This record gives sequence, structure tokens and C-alpha cells, in this order.
Amino acid sequence: MSDFKLLPFHDWLVDLRRELHQIPELSYQEEKTATKICQVLEHLQIPYQAQVGKTGVVARFRSQKAGPVVAYRADMDALPLEESNDVPYKSQHAGMMHACGHDGHVTVALGIIRWLQHQNWPQNGCGEILFFFQPAEEGGAGAKAMLDSGLFDGEPVSAIFAGHMNPELPVGRIELIYGTAHAAADILRIRITGKGGHGATPHLCIDPIVAGAHLVTQMQVFVSRNLAPLDSAVLTIGEFHAGTAENIIPEEANLCGTLRTLLPEVRTLAVRRIEEMVRSLDQAFGVTSAFEFIEGYPAHVNHSGLADFMKSCIEEILGVDAVHIGGPRMGAEDFSFFCQKWPGVMVGLGCHDPAKGFQFPLHSPHFEMDERVLDVGVRLFGHALVCYLEKASCEIQH
Repeated sequence: MSDFKLLPFHDWLVDLRRELHQIPELSYQEEKTATKICQVLEHLQIPYQAQVGKTGVVARFRSQKAGPVVAYRADMDALPLEESNDVPYKSQHAGMMHACGHDGHVTVALGIIRWLQHQNWPQNGCGEILFFFQPAEEGGAGAKAMLDSGLFDGEPVSAIFAGHMNPELPVGRIELIYGTAHAAADILRIRITGKGGHGATPHLCIDPIVAGAHLVTQMQVFVSRNLAPLDSAVLTIGEFHAGTAENIIPEEANLCGTLRTLLPEVRTLAVRRIEEMVRSLDQAFGVTSAFEFIEGYPAHVNHSGLADFMKSCIEEILGVDAVHIGGPRMGAEDFSFFCQKWPGVMVGLGCHDPAKGFQFPLHSPHFEMDERVLDVGVRLFGHALVCYLEKASCEIQH
């Protein structure tokens, strides 16, 4: 990283990122963020379409020579989190923070456009780059909303790329994951209805709390004993609501949780077994139970050919030692919807200061980035997008 030179407009990147950092907005509420993106695009004289998928923005960056179409995605929503950093550019929106680096993602995307203009790509290159400034990655499926708009049904996109901040790695190192990179994440809702009464007379009641507690334990046993040891799944019950007083057996208990899986067949098996376990409560405890499965983000799978391509790009721009081959992560990522429509690849941009080491993870109120990662992202993806278009153009001609 010490040999990596900052871009001539490094200060512009930093100022832009810090401006975005001060105006974090939650899913589908990214009005100020979208306005700022549009202002920058207008300044760079790039045509765009706003309000795609409610608050998303899509920019079309064309060269003078016709050619293939490639896409780049930058998510732009923030988290419902109070920032703890004491910095001049601290969030000005109470209870909201860019704790997942999306302000950096947007900055990198706009920086790529400016960098390619500096490199005279519109005059010397070929093809077209679509920039998706996507809303609602944090649980709102903004990628799906943009695709569901129908605006891109006929777009001949050859590939889609994305980068995500990774504070576990130092700036200048890039995480690359082959195959499944992020888990599918689904929501489970369970309602258990019993018969309420006095805590001193449990024999006259049907206790939904006992049934629910048994279910929670049973589901954890399922993960450890019904799944093959190498088939990953994470089942978490994060909400268990029941009762109003210490001496009252309630009528009802409500549970809510998440299921995260890497393989479709494991996802199918897990849902079937959980539903069977919920239904078994009726006979075992005399309750009446209801199970609701809410399908969430599918697993994000990196295209193997694009992963190889990105590996070569990383080595060319940052050196062989910059590549960090990582394993699947159980977190979810709605870039998966784009990857279901087009071949895609996402890499992790190392963003902690090497001198300080890893300090705080994503989604921490203390999360911060070494802003040299902005230059790294611009240079890496600027190079990758141009090289991919040139490669795809040659393949079309032959």
C-alpha cells in the first residue's frame, strides 16, 4: 500500500465521502443522498434516471464507440444507529449512521466516473457502464426493487461488479471469495397460543412459554444434529415476547428469528424441519401453533470467471500480495438479486489503517475507514471495468 499513489482528486473524494457521512438516511428514505448523487452526476455531465426502485439513481456512462454493457453497484442507505465517533463530519441525523461504509461505496462509484473522464475513456474506450446507486440494502431488498421496476429487463448487461468495505483487512488488501460469498437470510415468525391463568395453578392452564422455550432448544439441536457438519446454517431466535406479569401464565407467546444458509438444499431442509417442530408442539403441549416463513435475500454467489478476472485486476493494480482469498460469510447481501439476473462479483475493500490495526467491525457505532480506500476502490474498479469492456468487445468481434 505504501507504493500506491493517491489520486489527483483525493481531497475531492474525501470531501464527498464526509458530506455523505453527515446525512445518513434509512432504507427508501435516501432523498438527500440521492439529491447529492444527482448533483455530482450533473456536474460531471453524466445522464441519469432518478427514483428507480423508489429512491435509487441509475447513471449511464457511455463511450463514443459502441460496445458491451457492464454495470457497477453502490448501495447508499445507512443504519438506525447513533454514531459514537467524535469527528467533524459526524452524522447530523440523530439515530442514523453510515456504519456499513455505504457513504464510501457511493463515493467510489462517483470517483470511478471522474477517474475515467480524466483517462479520456469516453473518447478512447468502448461500450457503456451502468452505475446503480441502490437504496435499501439493509433489509429492504433495494436491489430487487430496482430490478422489479422493469427498466433493465432488456439491458444486455454482460457483468455486474461491486465493492464493499471490509474493516477486517488493512487498506490496500482485497478480499475475494469464490462461489457462495454471503448466506441466504430468511425470517421466521411463530405464534404459540395456550390457555392463560394464575401462575400458582399451572395445571389449569396451557403454558405457551414452556412450549416456546422447548422449541428454541429443539431448533438448536436440529442445527447440530440434523445437518451435515460441513453444511452451514445459523438459526437465531432474536425475539421472544410473552406475558405481562410474574404471576400470570399468558395466553400467547410470539417468537421471531432468522435462518441463514449457504446452500438451497439446506435452506429447504431447515424450513421443513422447523415447520414440523412447530406443529409438534400442539400434540406435545396442547397449544395451538402457527408458523410463518418470510423469504429474504437469496445466497450471493460470485461468478467463478469474474472472480478469476478480478483476481488478475487486483494483482495488476495492487500487487500479488494484495489478494486475500476469503471464505463464505453468514451475513446477507442483496447484491445477490443482481447476481441472479447477471453474472456478478463483489470484493471486500480492506479499509482499516495498517498503523492502527483492526479496531471496529461493520455496524459498530465506532466504525471508521482509512479514506485511502476510496482511491484504492476507484483505481481498482476503474481498471476492472475498462479491461472487462475491452475483453468483452474483443470476444464479440471474434
